[in-house]
Amino acid sequence: MRKYKVIWFDDEHQKFQSIKDEALLEDVRLIGYSNAKEGIPELRDNYKEYDAVILDGLFLKNEEQTGTDVDQSAFGEVAKVLSDLKAQNKILPWFIFSGQSSFVKDKNVLVDVLKDTSFANGKVFDKNKDEDFTKLLNEIKNEADKNPERIIKVENPEIFSIFEEGILPDDVESQLLSIFKKPFYDERAELKAILVNIRSIHESTFLKLEEIGVLPNLDQFSKKIRHLSGNITKNASGKYIATSLQYQPSEIENLQKWIYLTCGTYIHHLDQAHYTGNVISNYAVQSMFSGLLELLLWFKKTYKENI
Repeated sequence: MRKYKVIWFDDEHQKFQSIKDEALLEDVRLIGYSNAKEGIPELRDNYKEYDAVILDGLFLKNEEQTGTDVDQSAFGEVAKVLSDLKAQNKILPWFIFSGQSSFVKDKNVLVDVLKDTSFANGKVFDKNKDEDFTKLLNEIKNEADKNPERIIKVENPEIFSIFEEGILPDDVESQLLSIFKKPFYDERAELKAILVNIRSIHESTFLKLEEIGVLPNLDQFSKKIRHLSGNITKNASGKYIATSLQYQPSEIENLQKWIYLTCGTYIHHLDQAHYTGNVISNYAVQSMFSGLLELLLWFKKTYKENI
């Protein structure tokens, strides 16, 4: 089960460990920030890591403020960031979880202005009601489960654990997600983009294996593949044997070669394909993508066995 990760703006979040524990029992991990100054950079830079946002109605703008300084300005600052992200089609569902009557009971102009479907249509969940917290968790899950990227990650947990564990960086995950979203092409520009992403992800695995010493710094793909296969050489009796540690079986070696060479051929000769009409089909593109996923599983296993 993939847990839901939620960023929570509340100046008193540290006092609510029981709420965090209760949420965790429901597979929701609450990451608390007491003020907008510290939490906004996390939200803006790492929004992809979160499934939703929770805002207290009143919380601090920065760490220098005290509990008596809370007002709606910090709420407005975070709401602006969420609106900016939404304008870039980076939509996170967000909710108010507050105990202040100005948000829970009274009509609030700011809530009315901002309410839309990504904002639970302006519904405010009351901290003073246990049933509201249960409703909030359910609402978070329901909205997060509509996110196409979350769906992809839930359906492919072995693959995306590579990024959750920090084995490969976020930019590689973004490349992979883009192929998952559309693993076929309608025009040549899309074909090149898919092949470039496949090739880049593939090469990222080699760079990571170099970092941990599985691969030496070799200048040619053929040398890298030969090394991973154990530097196989014919001995005096004519038998081919490995002369160094083998990291990959022949099936993975063949897959490595096919993906690398096929991507390279079509990336560099698509201009010629425009005139000859010889373009790789979507059957092969999707087959290479499946092969890449198999290589990623091999890579994860190899990496973890050798760190």
